[in-house]
Amino acid sequence: MDSNLVLTLSFIVYSLFIVGTGLYSARLRKKTDDDFVLANRELGPWASALSASASSESGWVMLGLVGVAFSDGLAAMWIAPGIGAGYLFNWLVIAERLRKSTTATGAVTIPQYIAHRFGVNSAALRVIAVIIITAAMLGYIAAQMNSAGKAFDAVFHLPYWLGVLIGAFIIMAYTLVGGFRAVCWTDIIQALFMVIALIGMPILLLVKLGGFASFAQSLGALDGNLLTWSGGRSGYALLGFVIGMLGIGLGYPGQPQVLARFQAAKDHASIKRGGVIAFVWFLLVYLGAIFFGMFARAFYGTLADAEQALPLAIGDFLPPVLGGFVIAAIVAAICSTADSQLIVVSSTLSRDVVPYFSKKKRNPVSDSTAYLRIQRMDKLVLLILAIVSILFALTENRVIFGFVLYAWSALGASFGPVVILGLLWRRTSKAGAIAGMVTGSVVTVVWKSIPTLSGAVYELVPAFVLAFIAVWIFSLVVPNRQKQT
Repeated sequence: MDSNLVLTLSFIVYSLFIVGTGLYSARLRKKTDDDFVLANRELGPWASALSASASSESGWVMLGLVGVAFSDGLAAMWIAPGIGAGYLFNWLVIAERLRKSTTATGAVTIPQYIAHRFGVNSAALRVIAVIIITAAMLGYIAAQMNSAGKAFDAVFHLPYWLGVLIGAFIIMAYTLVGGFRAVCWTDIIQALFMVIALIGMPILLLVKLGGFASFAQSLGALDGNLLTWSGGRSGYALLGFVIGMLGIGLGYPGQPQVLARFQAAKDHASIKRGGVIAFVWFLLVYLGAIFFGMFARAFYGTLADAEQALPLAIGDFLPPVLGGFVIAAIVAAICSTADSQLIVVSSTLSRDVVPYFSKKKRNPVSDSTAYLRIQRMDKLVLLILAIVSILFALTENRVIFGFVLYAWSALGASFGPVVILGLLWRRTSKAGAIAGMVTGSVVTVVWKSIPTLSGAVYELVPAFVLAFIAVWIFSLVVPNRQKQT
């Protein structure tokens, strides 16, 4: 059988399995208002951990991080401590507190949590949070679909626009029907695929290189800086690089798609065990991606596009039937982030925006009718957002890795300090929350727009620090007068 046909068939089998899993999960849906957006708050430890992890680590890990390690060598390891700290802080400090707080208030979205916590259902807080989430997430989702289009183009030689549509169809096929539960179920499979790919491929390539000694010799012959922690940088350039790489982890407490998994966790035991599972997953995936990038550099020497190292190695070393499944792992990483973000944005708009434009007075309805009406609105908004993201992705005007980090910074700096201080410091006020969200988003945009600043250090670091200070100062200067919930 033709190798390309086998590759295609194996990928189709994976896709049908994922869609089937998502559709089957819909059988478990409950007739409650928050089932479509939080799976009725019933996630166990494996679903909470793997879904939270897969939704935060998109194709930028399997393609982008591999590319960074390919280009920078051992210096790419600086990203690991920051990411690891972000994982630990989220699971040890944020997760259980956020679960208990949102369960008590009934908040199903981050804007709802912020509005209840800081402003007694403040419209101003909701509006600011909704604007930031929608603006950042739409670009984030479009970047995932853009990545899918490029992946299908590189592997299957399909037109870019067709690749975008195929990726979107796979995501929408189960997300529209099963909602958050379908997303989490498929995330489990996709997270496992990512681990298998990023453990197996580095081992395979290391064998091809002849072991660690041969690898180190080959890499050193190409460029001795690839075997150093500095990557050839020194002075302020090295300091900015290290701070920026470590600072990526600051974004985790402010990612709505990750925080939603904590809100949906079933109980404290799910959070406790989930944290262990998530951290082990992080170690396997990140170290696998970095080592593979370094091994690929030693093997290939140079590539026109470093982010294509993994797809290229798949084509060179794997039989088509396995290659199709590893390519599926790349697409899985893309889908597991895009579907989660679609749910987050659609639930934010349908729960925090649409109700303000509907009639305030309604005829009495049964619980069943209310549930159906709310779910229809969730799905309609989700479909509209998917179409907008597809149209955005079809422009092809996007650098995936950089754009993802830009959106990551906007969300992390805008919501991270607000969530952290809101959960840990009772004196955090409405004014402080507004100041933090505005400062985080504005500093991210301004810093990114000035080449001198963006070239010195990743924008998330200054944006997060200044937003944190803004929340603290404004909370002290303008405290809340009413009791916090």
